[in-house]
Amino acid sequence: MPHTPNFEDIRYFIEVAGTRNLSRASERLGITQPSVSAAMKRLEQSFGTDLLVRHKNGVALTKAGEVLQEQGQRFMTDWSQLKSNVYQANGEMAGTFTLGCHPSVALYTLPHILGPLNTKYPGLIFNLVHDLSRKVTEQVISNEIDFALVINPVRHPELVIHSLLFDNVTLWCAQSTDATEREALPLYCDPNLKQTQQLLKSLPDFSHHQIASNNLEVISALVASGLGLGILPERVARRAPAPLTTYSAKIKPVPDELCFIYRADKQNHAVSSQLHREIKQLLSD
Repeated sequence: MPHTPNFEDIRYFIEVAGTRNLSRASERLGITQPSVSAAMKRLEQSFGTDLLVRHKNGVALTKAGEVLQEQGQRFMTDWSQLKSNVYQANGEMAGTFTLGCHPSVALYTLPHILGPLNTKYPGLIFNLVHDLSRKVTEQVISNEIDFALVINPVRHPELVIHSLLFDNVTLWCAQSTDATEREALPLYCDPNLKQTQQLLKSLPDFSHHQIASNNLEVISALVASGLGLGILPERVARRAPAPLTTYSAKIKPVPDELCFIYRADKQNHAVSSQLHREIKQLLSD
């Protein structure tokens, strides 16, 4: 009689389905390939059907395998949420959560946050998601992300928003370039950021050629090398590999506010409130 599929076998299958390769899946899971193969065999016996088609370059999913991948992933997500809800109901600082933030925000915040939190609350685990702040905010509202560190979040009835830090976005150049050199340099910026759009609107006569990049650290490195000007938050500019300076004191910076956000229906849980207090303290130290 087929046995009931176990949790770990389903977890292994999700990894195999994602990589389409038993060897690669075993590496990512940190177990041997025979263990993964045995798990796949147990699952196929449990369901009484083939889930994978093996070939020399890896594996492909059967129709049944595609169904298991889709619904198995949903099961894993629901299980993670169930554990988090039980922990939160008990007020214990433990559980697995998703934490979203822009990659640049991650670089100047997460090294100060994750270590101390892990030491103090070893049962607290974060999976990280990185994207534009507005997209991360949308994912919090839609319950895809539990918590987020975002810049200038939109006010929304479903959100709890706690202010953490303030910053300024302005035009930067390498400290080593003189005024004449600066006039001939291109401008590196992320045109998708509202701060970039707002700053450029305030500079109608600014005629430098624009080059788009969606990575602020790349922009800061290029500016630090003297290859161009850059629109950057001050906290990113101060981390550049060589000293940067503001292009002109006459340019009015665009203000930034870093906030900790989560859905309003989580606000009564001890984890949400405690996390806000802990993160605010860690970033202010």
